[in-house]
Amino acid sequence: MTTQIPLWVIPFFPLLGALTLGAIALARTKSEQPVPEGYIGALAVFFPLLSFFATVMLAIGLPHGGVYAETLGSWISVGDFQVSFGFLFDSLTRIMLLFVTGITSLIILYSIGYMKGDSGYVRFLSYLNLFLFSMLILVLSDSLPLTFLGWEGVGLCSYLLIGFWNKDLLNCKAANKAFLINRIGDVGFLLGMFTLLALGGTSLLNYANLNETMFNGSLASHPFASELILIAAFFLFFACTGKSAQIPLLTWLPDAMAGPTPVSALIHAATMVTAGVYLMARLSALFAFDLFFSAIVLLIAVATAFWAAIAGLVQHDIKKVLAYSTISQLGFMFMAAGAGAYDVAIFHVFTHAFTKAALFLGAGSVIHALGGEQDIRKMGGLAFKLPSTFLIMLLAWASLIGLPGLACFWSKDLILESVYPILYPTHLVYYAALFTAFLTAVYMTRLMVLVFLGKFRGSSNTAEHVHESPIIMQIPMWILAIGCIFAGYAPSTSDTHHTDIFFVTTGSLAALAGLGVAVFYFRRKIPRYPGHGELVGFARIWTFSFDKLNFVLGILPARIAAFVLDLVNKFLRITVIVVGMVPIICSEGLRFMQANRLRVQLTLSVLGSVILVYCLVFFIR
Repeated sequence: MTTQIPLWVIPFFPLLGALTLGAIALARTKSEQPVPEGYIGALAVFFPLLSFFATVMLAIGLPHGGVYAETLGSWISVGDFQVSFGFLFDSLTRIMLLFVTGITSLIILYSIGYMKGDSGYVRFLSYLNLFLFSMLILVLSDSLPLTFLGWEGVGLCSYLLIGFWNKDLLNCKAANKAFLINRIGDVGFLLGMFTLLALGGTSLLNYANLNETMFNGSLASHPFASELILIAAFFLFFACTGKSAQIPLLTWLPDAMAGPTPVSALIHAATMVTAGVYLMARLSALFAFDLFFSAIVLLIAVATAFWAAIAGLVQHDIKKVLAYSTISQLGFMFMAAGAGAYDVAIFHVFTHAFTKAALFLGAGSVIHALGGEQDIRKMGGLAFKLPSTFLIMLLAWASLIGLPGLACFWSKDLILESVYPILYPTHLVYYAALFTAFLTAVYMTRLMVLVFLGKFRGSSNTAEHVHESPIIMQIPMWILAIGCIFAGYAPSTSDTHHTDIFFVTTGSLAALAGLGVAVFYFRRKIPRYPGHGELVGFARIWTFSFDKLNFVLGILPARIAAFVLDLVNKFLRITVIVVGMVPIICSEGLRFMQANRLRVQLTLSVLGSVILVYCLVFFIR
């Protein structure tokens, strides 16, 4: 009989890595000796790999439908408010942790080569380990408060990583934007927990208790049970829109491209942005309670996926094309959740993680080869200059657009199948999703054509120095590329794949049609490079529409309210000063009249006597 590995060791390893690397970074702040990058890099990837191997061993030992639970002790104990510090490992946790720990380890290995020579090398690797620790707490927790601890942790680490190169003001602004928008969403998380507390106490904050309560109907006796459940679901979904960049809290994610490319791969592929989808799946009993709520989730997801697909089609920055693609694919995941197919949503999280991580790391390889250039209008012809990177991105591209047999093909078509019955008999949601899948093929093929085909459009000096990435960057890229082929064959949470030929055919035709349109159009029409990287015309209006909308509906009213409240505050302060000055002035006058001066006192006494006599005579008459 084998001994089960304690669940706490999974997050403990990256925490130990973060503390160790952080201590080394602090100890070397004033050192002029070169950083032993090989040793530091090995240390940085060693702890996440230990966490991955521990997860694999637990996953292998977990029986079908089994659950490992572990309570480390009491965490919060205030009167009736009792929350324990506990972990939960079930089939959902298993699939999340396998790719979170595995892909993060690959991204850290890639970072060893990508960040070589950077002055903040050790600090960066420490942040990556801390990020992984926070994500593991988020996924492993058995209650909403502990999930919120990890939720805030990944938010803090994303701020540190996006603004890592903080000498650039734009990077600092992007980090601030991501941090603040996520904090807005976190208010929804807190309000959702408070609503559940009002509904049934701290027991409803525990996932097992909440799901059991939702299924057994024990809340039926509460007079406002349905209303409070719906309110809690709305607040928690609002939090999910912040982390997973859905309407209305989606504008932070494209700006997050300001960070180093490994950060983009980490945040956009397997960790932070999937947290919202994970929470939807974990609380599926709560979110599936009301059909009206599910319809709202579905419509927001469709709108987000379509908007982001159009935005991705007009971008010139290679990383921003992939960023908007991530938002669109997250929309597909939320579509599945809105349709009640939570297992399909997690399956797409799994396949998309390999695909998008490979694309981002491939984009980082291109940027590395071109000395930092990110504008796809100044690329072209790189297929023969960067053959390894091209093949990796080709496999990831084929997976993302849903070509038959590759990873995202299985999960994407399952999503289309799950939304097909919605709005029967018109199937409007299905056709909107299918059209968005077509757009996915268009904008991703556009990227591949402009980057790898045709003639090189950059400067001649850049062309002479184009080179393939070092082997330490290529190894994780190839492992992810293999995942783009086979990840779809791994057992999904439902352990099934669809066999309906209709959805296979329509999904594949949408991908092939998008591919053909993009190749036909963009092989002949290369976007002009007017000398600056800013978007103009429709591209600018569409891309920044939600930024403008947020400004009009959120920031501008807040500024007006702040201005009015500032005026009121100043008026009240002036009023307080004036009212306070009146008794001071009067007291000063009276004090003068009571002064120790004999002549003044005699004069006032005589004057008072004369006035008193005059009044008496006047009234006697």
